Amino acid sequence: MLKRRVDLVSLLTYATLIFTLVVVVLHFVFGFQYVVILTDSMEPNINPSDLVITMPVDPGELRPGDVILYEITLDNTTYRITHRIIAIERDPSGRIYFITKGDNRKHPDPWKVYPEQVIGKVILVIPKVGMVWYYTPLLVLLLFLIVIGSLAYDMALLLLEDKPIRPKSRKADLLAIRRKKIKFHHHRR
Repeated sequence: MLKRRVDLVSLLTYATLIFTLVVVVLHFVFGFQYVVILTDSMEPNINPSDLVITMPVDPGELRPGDVILYEITLDNTTYRITHRIIAIERDPSGRIYFITKGDNRKHPDPWKVYPEQVIGKVILVIPKVGMVWYYTPLLVLLLFLIVIGSLAYDMALLLLEDKPIRPKSRKADLLAIRRKKIKFHHHRR
């Protein structure tokens, strides 16, 4: 029973470690972004406290209907917004820009979104996970401590496990007896 419990703890530890590594690699190596939705602007498709995962995309591949994450600065404050592209147009200088709108809004956004502002395209929405995502730094620390503790536990089990006692060889016994006799005779003289 103890062996089965140890195996389950080890399995859960390794699964958690692999999941954490995948999330970190996707973010830092491939540029995926994880965003918690705070407003109802994209309801009913994306709701507050949903976790949205975005993938970097070439702005030339974006089309009307795509949901994007972009960054905009208003009054010296930078916002990250997740809205749907409703049109692609050109400004007077010939630069392409996107017109965006929240699904739950009547009017398009009052600003132009240029390709360099686009962070990524939404590829996955995970409902209600955003509540947990806020506590991610604390959870990562907790998971890290659990993984370290579990690995230490596994190592301690390996090191403290009873090893079978090997029978002493007769040759070692004979050598020890000879040494004693040699020392005994040497001191008698």
